Amino acid sequence: MRRLVSLLTVCVLLTFTLTAFSQQAPAPGGAPAQQNPPQAAEKSYTGTLSKVDLTAKEITVKGADNKEMVFSFNDQTQMSGIDEKPQGLSGKTGSNLKVTYREGRGANLASKIEVDQESMNSQFSMFLEKRCESRIY
Repeated sequence: MRRLVSLLTVCVLLTFTLTAFSQQAPAPGGAPAQQNPPQAAEKSYTGTLSKVDLTAKEITVKGADNKEMVFSFNDQTQMSGIDEKPQGLSGKTGSNLKVTYREGRGANLASKIEVDQESMNSQFSMFLEKRCESRIY
């Protein structure tokens, strides 16, 4: 009888100990994959700027295959090749762009928009040539 009581006492203590350990919070360094979901990989798209909607903060870029893609941008989006960001995009339609973006929630969020300066220079020189040709008598 004494042996049975001792065995039951050990089992009860063991049960309480295991229950207490299982309810403790996990260590701060444990399981980082569960705490932060993995971010979508960044992709890039190159094409011609065809539309700018500053109110919706969206740009439309047409690729070499004539496929149009819409990209959203925000205050954290890095922009290069333009002076007034993002208002400077309005005057750049027809320019070649490289957009670095992430897909998420049914939208493409641009993290970086790069305007190709060479395409801008060639467009400007073509504009000047046409302007000069029209003035020649």
